[in-house]
Amino acid sequence: MIEIIQLIWLLCLLIISIYHLVVFRVDHKTAPTKSISIYPGVSIVIAVKNGTDQLIKNLDTILHQEYPVFEIILVDDHSDLTERKNLEAFISSWPHIKLFTSSGIGKKQALKMGIENAQYEFILYTDADCTPATNQWIKTMIDHNSNNGVVLGYSPYLKLPGFLNQLIRFETVMTGIHYLSWAMRGSPYMAVGRNSLYPRSLLLSSDPFRRHAEIPYGDDDLGLQAMLGHTSVETCLDKASHVITTPATSWTDWFKQKHRHLSAGHYYKTNLWWQPGMYGLALIGHWFLFPLMMNMSIWRGWLILSVIGLLIRWQNYDQWTKKLGDKDTIVVYPVLEIAYAIYLALIGAFTVISKKKTWN
Repeated sequence: MIEIIQLIWLLCLLIISIYHLVVFRVDHKTAPTKSISIYPGVSIVIAVKNGTDQLIKNLDTILHQEYPVFEIILVDDHSDLTERKNLEAFISSWPHIKLFTSSGIGKKQALKMGIENAQYEFILYTDADCTPATNQWIKTMIDHNSNNGVVLGYSPYLKLPGFLNQLIRFETVMTGIHYLSWAMRGSPYMAVGRNSLYPRSLLLSSDPFRRHAEIPYGDDDLGLQAMLGHTSVETCLDKASHVITTPATSWTDWFKQKHRHLSAGHYYKTNLWWQPGMYGLALIGHWFLFPLMMNMSIWRGWLILSVIGLLIRWQNYDQWTKKLGDKDTIVVYPVLEIAYAIYLALIGAFTVISKKKTWN
């Protein structure tokens, strides 16, 4: 039995080390920016369900983007009447903001209506609680669209005091490392709905929400997976393209939010699920078996191997934060990684046995 535990632990350590040394290498080259003489029009599509005060505040940075031609498509998914009136009053003075009311139920139907009513060929997704980090957001995303396909952006969370916020931002960086690394290796499996660019013609022809229309989540990852094989997928790590999101401020709210996001994993194809899934399982196995390894007769050898593996991951994470931000989390990386492993185990178990029924 002891030998089996040792083999499992070593296998877990080997897997997560290979991920950081091979898959997550930071020397990947992002798609080169292209020289554009005439920039194409861009339609920014945002699904709205209440929270209009926050949306109006965030729209200010979007409205003042340094980009020649763009429009903002807001699709109201059955907000309260007061919220709706507040939004209508605000947009009345902005002619390039268009407001529609979703005829269906849920975020996917709202996004679909926004796509159908968009004027321009390129659709840029973001959420109502997000704000671009700079006024170069649209331009930078278009600059990285060298093949007129999909561009995956990044969306960090706002830095706030407290350990929960550190863990949220750490988890966000780790998620970014996963989906951006795999995309740069030619195996994309997810996007973030807070910051991604699509050709409108592709969205209309592939109808990415049709296959899983009955579930209220997965508009970003399942939506992208429906398009694979029909378009190129590029990445944009430039900090000028980042979109900052307001984080949850309580453990309960964050857990509910992550449960909703991760529930889409039920519908992943096996060959796509293992890309993030194997790493998560290996990290859980490594840290949950670690106390047992420290109680064995040759514990010093296991400790040395564990420290070497930790240093590999720590250094790789440090390199990624130079691109994605949140460098303050590096100092407490070991603590955050252990907390991250516990979080993965809890949220994974909870997601397997339950389902979420609403998107907001």
